[in-house]
Amino acid sequence: MRRPALLVTLLFLFTVTAAAGDGFMRFLRSLDQWLEDGQRAGIDTNYIDIPKYNHQIYMGTYRYWQYYKMEMPFHVENAAAIVPGLQDKDHYIIDAHTSQGEYDIGVDWKGFAVELPFSAFSNYLKSIGLAKTGNVWGFRFRYKYLKQMDGTCNVGNTRIDESTNSLRILYAEGYYVLNSRRFSLAAGLYADMVQKHSAGSTLFYLNYYQSRYNVENLFPSNFDSFRTQQISLGAGYAYNYSLLRGRLLFHGSLVPMFSVWNHMYHDAGIDAKDNPDQWKQWGTFYEAAHSGHARFRLNAFARFAANYSWNHYVLSLFLNYRNYGYSSTSNLEILNRELDCQLNIIYRF
Repeated sequence: MRRPALLVTLLFLFTVTAAAGDGFMRFLRSLDQWLEDGQRAGIDTNYIDIPKYNHQIYMGTYRYWQYYKMEMPFHVENAAAIVPGLQDKDHYIIDAHTSQGEYDIGVDWKGFAVELPFSAFSNYLKSIGLAKTGNVWGFRFRYKYLKQMDGTCNVGNTRIDESTNSLRILYAEGYYVLNSRRFSLAAGLYADMVQKHSAGSTLFYLNYYQSRYNVENLFPSNFDSFRTQQISLGAGYAYNYSLLRGRLLFHGSLVPMFSVWNHMYHDAGIDAKDNPDQWKQWGTFYEAAHSGHARFRLNAFARFAANYSWNHYVLSLFLNYRNYGYSSTSNLEILNRELDCQLNIIYRF
């Protein structure tokens, strides 16, 4: 009786697994068709077309330049009793930057791209990118954890290095192309479409941006964390200049971003409930980080790209500049700037 029962059990498991596998394959085929439909949606094939080989793998170099500046005023008497060397009604100015690099291996499947980076010459801890470049709409996600930040603080001309501070950057954005019949953002940026003739379009963006800056032994607490969050709406313009029926393409775009929601959170590394007396003294020092309301900010990003394709191969250059700022009525100012440069060799299949 045991052997028939075992055979029935194995047969049942095999059937379920096969059915699940068949369902997974149907899902992949549906996903593949959905991605291609997104590429073909409403295009004028006299201007835009899908490349003959519609899948890509690529390898390239990715170079970051990251800049972080924070100015925090404080209004406290006898400031030197909290931090030696401080003067009353003074302010902190942190000025930090880094230049880092990595190699990227990427897969672009009909406009759905995943970047898998690994270190080239940096101390960054994590980095990952994900993008979906549809003809009418798309999105991009990027996360970076930068450990190697060097800079200065104006108080005592203190040096800041990789052992005392770090910066996490996260942004997620979605776009909508107004003139999607004749203009392809995917062709300009990622070369996974073909722009046969030059064209431009107005772009609309919805963007979420977050930065988290951690620093040790600089403020009264031995650890401080400043996290900013923003949701912005943007409207800008992009243009693809096409030569040789799209084999050589230059792209430029500029999008101002208008913040519609801003938030800043500060953690001083001390529990106010467990240390009420100490926090009473430090609370005045950190007042600018805990009081006031966020101000309206105008942010922006700009892009330039160039790519040349032949047969199965594409050589692609991509530059991306972003400027994000946070300010409050308590005169706390935070500025994030970043410039990314990416050079890829792409194989189409």
